[in-house]
Amino acid sequence: MSKRRRRIRFAWLDYLFDEQHEPTQAEAPEVTEEQPVQQTEETPSRFRRKKKREGISDTDPVSFRTVTGPITAQQAVYFAVRDVLYAMGPIFTYIGITMVCILVGFLLSGRMMYGLNNYLSERSNLAAAVAVVLTLRYLYRKSRKRGSVFFEDASLYLKDIQWHKVALGFLFGAGTALFLSAALTLIPKVWVFASYDTHVGKMYQRADILLSIIESALLTPLVEEIIFRGYMLNRLLRRWPELPALIVTTLVFSALHGSAIWFIYVFVMGWLIGRLSIREGNILYGICVHAGFNLPSVVQWFTYFLHPELQLTDVVTSTFQTILLGMIGGVAAALSFLIYKRKERNAL
Repeated sequence: MSKRRRRIRFAWLDYLFDEQHEPTQAEAPEVTEEQPVQQTEETPSRFRRKKKREGISDTDPVSFRTVTGPITAQQAVYFAVRDVLYAMGPIFTYIGITMVCILVGFLLSGRMMYGLNNYLSERSNLAAAVAVVLTLRYLYRKSRKRGSVFFEDASLYLKDIQWHKVALGFLFGAGTALFLSAALTLIPKVWVFASYDTHVGKMYQRADILLSIIESALLTPLVEEIIFRGYMLNRLLRRWPELPALIVTTLVFSALHGSAIWFIYVFVMGWLIGRLSIREGNILYGICVHAGFNLPSVVQWFTYFLHPELQLTDVVTSTFQTILLGMIGGVAAALSFLIYKRKERNAL
């Protein structure tokens, strides 16, 4: 295969992972309506004609805003799919790195005789933690290579933190998690909820409980917010209105959590965090809400860490306790939201 054909065939990789080159004003040739654009080796004629026909600007290659006239349904689908794939580039990176780390961990764990499913359910947290670190390092290096700043690409700003919002976000996340968990526990076990108790039990039956606590309390909220509400949502917001960008980001976030049982739970969490991140322009508070959402699981894992003999039993055993915790969580979430809104009004 010639070098030119190989470059054309794999050009989508550069696009997907944000490697497109935007010419500066000094580099870009002046083009007028009377002066046709000259074909170059770097811009194949079929790519150039497609861009000209669809009205896509070279400096904003994936946007409905650059279309000068009405578009067909096929063009609308093409734009939408291309925007989503572009926005999901860091997600594909994270998934790929995680799969490699899990495979290597499985091969080195000495538990191949027990099967991959057993390894995933009990001992894959170390590989997942390594994947988080490698993904964040990769995204940081890619931002430097592009000449941008990682924290700006992810909308993660550590200056001028409002600590009352940090505390309210954490409390809101913990309260909402308690309320939703109680609701899911009390729902009749039919349809997708029939295996809810089994899924919850498997989630807590792990050999590396201490690492599960660290991952759930810190690593998972950090990397998921950077990737979803940072990179993906930011990329879509540059091209789409706020509502569809938030819907697509939340749907992808929910779908990638696997089981349909968790879909509603994760969708609510993703939607609330997405709205907060857009409003504040900073995903730091979303990270705090996400950590709060994971707090009930962290507390239960910590209980199992202190008392391993309780790992096969439920910490909350009665319906009354479930209802009480759900009510406490609902009240905590409502109060934190009302205090947040009141302080926002007073700040205006």
